[in-house]
Amino acid sequence: MPALKGSLTYARFFVDGELPADHRERFLKVVRLRAMRPLEPDDEELERSGWSKIGEPFVVDLGHDDVFWNEYVNLGFRTDRWKLSPSLVRSTLRAAEAAYLEKKGRERLSRTEKAELKLMVTKKLRRAAEPSTRTIDLSWSLNEGVVRFFSHASKPGAQMMELFKQTFGLALVPESPFTLAERVGLEKAQRSAWQDMEMVSLAGRRPLDAAAEE
Repeated sequence: MPALKGSLTYARFFVDGELPADHRERFLKVVRLRAMRPLEPDDEELERSGWSKIGEPFVVDLGHDDVFWNEYVNLGFRTDRWKLSPSLVRSTLRAAEAAYLEKKGRERLSRTEKAELKLMVTKKLRRAAEPSTRTIDLSWSLNEGVVRFFSHASKPGAQMMELFKQTFGLALVPESPFTLAERVGLEKAQRSAWQDMEMVSLAGRRPLDAAAEE
């Protein structure tokens, strides 16, 4: 769910590291460097991620007030991806291959020619289409050292963590019972007891013996 409207559903990450003294000036500069660059038909990449203004994915020219809201850094994590229909690519490619062979007076294509034709057809189809765009809101509470990412999906979460580290030079640690306990701080005895704990699944599970008898 987005950060600015509707129900709030997010994953939390702890920021591992200290803020530099001039973090506002420095962060604005690096965010601009990692702002989203929309995919172009001739680009080799099939997918690209970058920052945008929170709630406005197509605003990528970011100013101070777009990024900093009091003690929060708010951003959109935008990902563009080319998604062409495989059947459309195949049919267009077959037509292009047939036309090429007829023009050359030949019956077969070399591997290089096939690859070049496929690339040409793909770029042509991209020029008549638009890449798909997905944006997920992110809010970083600088005082808390906590990032709220408004998705629980693993792939965009991992991609966001990588871009965050490239941008700010700080790692993110996903919240879990263990990382939360580390953050809260434990006494020596508590830490020892915590480390001796074993994982227990609370979900219902059929005994293996019973399953084997059926």
